[in-house]
Amino acid sequence: MIEIKVAKKEQSASIARLIMMDALMMCCALLLLACGGKKTQGESGDSDSDSITSLRQQYRFEHQFIKADDKNYDSIVVKGYKEGKVAFECRHELVDYVSVENAADMEWINDTTDINFDGIPDLQVYRSVFVRGQVAHLYAGYVWTPQQKFEEVEEWKDLFNPEVHPEDQTITANYRSDANERTYDTYKWTDDNKLELIKTRKGAFFGDDPLGDEKVAIKYFVEQFYEDWGKKELDDYDALKPYITPKLRKYLADAYEFDCEGECLATWKFFYEGGGDVGEWKSCTFTPRDESHVLVEIEYDNYKYDVLLKVIKDGDTYKIDSLKQESRAALRFQ
Repeated sequence: MIEIKVAKKEQSASIARLIMMDALMMCCALLLLACGGKKTQGESGDSDSDSITSLRQQYRFEHQFIKADDKNYDSIVVKGYKEGKVAFECRHELVDYVSVENAADMEWINDTTDINFDGIPDLQVYRSVFVRGQVAHLYAGYVWTPQQKFEEVEEWKDLFNPEVHPEDQTITANYRSDANERTYDTYKWTDDNKLELIKTRKGAFFGDDPLGDEKVAIKYFVEQFYEDWGKKELDDYDALKPYITPKLRKYLADAYEFDCEGECLATWKFFYEGGGDVGEWKSCTFTPRDESHVLVEIEYDNYKYDVLLKVIKDGDTYKIDSLKQESRAALRFQ
């Protein structure tokens, strides 16, 4: 009799504890709702991102080659397998033939680098090396999309030696633009996974000159100045002003000796001595003297003119600070 009473007493206590736990859970749920803890309709959170990453990680890649002849390959085929089945396939012609012997020493697939900075590894397929006048590596690029598939970035094929920079989320490419210069392009991604060119600069192709990069940079600036502003009229002063310092602007204003309204500048000093007909423009050469001076030599069909420009740094660009004619300037043909 006593045992029965004890059992009933313990059973009642267990029921009471369950009731208290249910009440506590209900309070916690109500508190969570009051604090906005419940997801609204359509809110995905981190689970969707984790799911997309997980699906991407299921891919395993293999490649094979198409032979041009017994000794060389001319194309590469890449297949991506998921759960033992082919879920992705692409084929690309190689930039140059690759010998059967050398192909084994090359890394043809990079599926670990995140090229568009969304936290998910993408895919690059090596298309071999371009060796005509320079050494440049080219790739095909694919990004993993929210639609859970790989999408090719067409512009990636045109990037010479592409480099990925997570620190500022940019892509850079570089190539030899002439015998002594190298061009460096910087790209940013657009919202639709396209590449947008945001900056171009010139650098020395060979690194034996410690001032090489600076010489090429100021030469490129002066070339752009003559190309852009040289197409305009000599009295388009507003187009000239962004390229020159206040010091040079005052000099050009003082050198203007004719009647005019407002501020007028002796802009012809960039092109010829002034006065008379100089004939048709034939050629123009630019020679950096040092890290701050560029000699401009212009030849017309009946006239030669040269001017030495001093270029100074101005933020992330340059400005022309002074100009003077060389001793052999303004040579007229008879």
